[in-house]
Amino acid sequence: MTDKRENVIRQRAETMVGCKAMIMVRKVKSVSWVVTCFVKEHTHPLAGPGGGRRDFIYEQYPGEWDRIRELNQQLTAEKKRSVTYKRHLEVEHIDVDEYNESLLKKIQHIVYNVKEMESKEEQSQLNFQSATL
Repeated sequence: MTDKRENVIRQRAETMVGCKAMIMVRKVKSVSWVVTCFVKEHTHPLAGPGGGRRDFIYEQYPGEWDRIRELNQQLTAEKKRSVTYKRHLEVEHIDVDEYNESLLKKIQHIVYNVKEMESKEEQSQLNFQSATL
């Protein structure tokens, strides 16, 4: 089918099949609802628990349910893989943080040693200048 703009529209599943069953309600005095019409008889078999329109649609398009189930399984597998990757990245992040901390300590130790050597060299130069005067 096409709509007014010539877009293709997927035809909806027929679910009512001429059934006259219905319930009509009306609001009375802005506080309560009253049943105004009720037709109990159905002209089709009723769906059991968990059934209904969805099952009727799957009957009209039999391959869809299998495809949905397959895609759900793929999605579940990808979510599990994503969780695994996330855990690996977290472990790698911890390793990188520990390595950075180790490098920082080494650099601080080197800076301390260089300052200590510079201080000793300055002291040595002062001692040499005092001795020559």
